[in-house]
Amino acid sequence: MPKERPSALTKAMNLLAVRSLSEAELLDKLLRAGYSKEESENAAVECIKRHYVDDEQLTIDCVDILHQRNLGAGQIRLKLSRRGFDAEKISEQLAESPEEELEAAKRAMAGKLRLLTRENDPRKKREKLFRFMAGRGFAPSLIFKLIGEEEEL
Repeated sequence: MPKERPSALTKAMNLLAVRSLSEAELLDKLLRAGYSKEESENAAVECIKRHYVDDEQLTIDCVDILHQRNLGAGQIRLKLSRRGFDAEKISEQLAESPEEELEAAKRAMAGKLRLLTRENDPRKKREKLFRFMAGRGFAPSLIFKLIGEEEEL
């Protein structure tokens, strides 16, 4: 006898037990699992009512975690928008933590400088450092400021 398929809410709860998801991610996973749009939306609404899904708090947590991983605002925006977070909430959270951005940039730069100790040409060292920092999502103005403060280059 075939096993009965769990409800969309049960599936949503099982997904949320593994990791926190944004509302958009939850809806997407439920739709991919074969639930109808109405069932998926009802399950997501119920999860929001029960506070199992809280996009605002999850945005705050994710921004903090990604800053700890030495990523800049550009990369954080990209990663969170891919996960379906609201762009305004992301921008608000990033605007509230400019000192975290600066600290993340300093940590990333210090780590890269340790790897660039063999590079003798200061121009090449600055170029490599700039590319690395830009790839991590830091603003060019911040990168230039930090490179300018670094006297050993």
